Amino acid sequence: MQNENTPEISVLMVTYNAGDFIKEAVQSILNQSFQNFELLIYNDGSTDNTKEIIDNITDDRIRFIHNEVNKGLYYARNACFQAARGKYIAILDSDDIAMADRLKIQYEFMEKNVAVALCGSNAKIINSGGDVISDRLNKRPLKEDILKAELFFRNIFVNSSTIFRRDVVNNLGGYRDMAPVEDYDLFVRIANLHAIYVFNESYVYYRRHDDNISKRQQSVGDLHLKEIKKIQLSLLGVDENKYGDVFDAILRCEYHQFEVSDYLELLVTLKKKNREQKKFPQQYFERRLFGIWYDFILARKGKKYAAPFLRHKELFDFKVVSWKQLRKIIKLSVKDLLR
Repeated sequence: MQNENTPEISVLMVTYNAGDFIKEAVQSILNQSFQNFELLIYNDGSTDNTKEIIDNITDDRIRFIHNEVNKGLYYARNACFQAARGKYIAILDSDDIAMADRLKIQYEFMEKNVAVALCGSNAKIINSGGDVISDRLNKRPLKEDILKAELFFRNIFVNSSTIFRRDVVNNLGGYRDMAPVEDYDLFVRIANLHAIYVFNESYVYYRRHDDNISKRQQSVGDLHLKEIKKIQLSLLGVDENKYGDVFDAILRCEYHQFEVSDYLELLVTLKKKNREQKKFPQQYFERRLFGIWYDFILARKGKKYAAPFLRHKELFDFKVVSWKQLRKIIKLSVKDLLR
C-alpha cells in the first residue's frame, strides 16, 4: 500500500543541454489534470542554461538532481529511477511535451489492468519550433494481440509516452548500459515476462531536431541494438550467434551483406521456432516474415528474377500474403511465362 505522502506517479526527466525546450516540457507535467505525482529532473552536467531555467521554476512537486559532470544516459536514468518513490514511473524526455490528460488516462488504465506492466501511446511529431509536422508517429494502429510480435521487429514505444510499474523494473535490475537504446532493451525485458499495451491515440508531442542523437551515439546504439536483437532471438529459441548478424542486416535493409540462402534460412528458422514455441500470433508473425522476404527479394533480385523466390514454398502462403503482394507476384509470374 502506498503511503499517503507518497506520489502515485514519479515522472522522470533526464536532461542535458536542453535549455531551449525544458521549460515547456516541465510545464506540460505541472499542468497535468492528474496531480498526484512527483517530477524528478536529473541534470546530467549541462553546460548551457538548463540549471538556471529549472532553478527559476518553483513547485513543491519538483525534485531536482544536479550533477556537475556528464555521466551519460544509462547512469542518469538509473539514478533517477533509484530516487523515484511512485508506484508508477512515467517518462518524459526534456525536449518533448505531455498532453494535459496523459498521466490521468495512463494511470486509470494501469489501475484497471493489473497484468499490464508497461503502457505507451502514439505521438504527434513536432519540430524544434513546436510546429506539428505529423499527426501520428506510428502510422498504423497497433492491435493489442500483436504488440509483442511487432516489438520483436522494432521498438513500438515512444519513450516519452511510457509508464511502467516501478516494482517490475526494480525486479529486472533497472536500466542496463545500452544507451542510446536502453529504453528498447528495458521494454523487451518487460514484455518477455509481462503484458504490454500501446494507446493508438497520441498523448505526447515528440520533438525532432538536429540534436536528437549524435553520429557517435548512433554508432554505439547500432551495436547495442544488435545485442538486443540477439537476446530476442535467443528468447525464441533461435541460435543468436549463428543468425544474429543476418537478422540485424535484414532489419536494416542491408540486403547484400549475406547470401540469399542465409536470409532465407533465418526467416524459415524464425517461422519454425515460433510455431514450436507459440510465442507470437502465428498468422501475424508469418505475415511479417513474408513481408520482409518480399521487400528483400524485390530489392536484391529485381522484378525480372523475383517471382520464383517470392513463391518459395517455405514462406509463401495465401493466408499471409496481402492482395497487393499477390497481384505483384501473379504479374511477375505471368511475365516469366511469356518470356
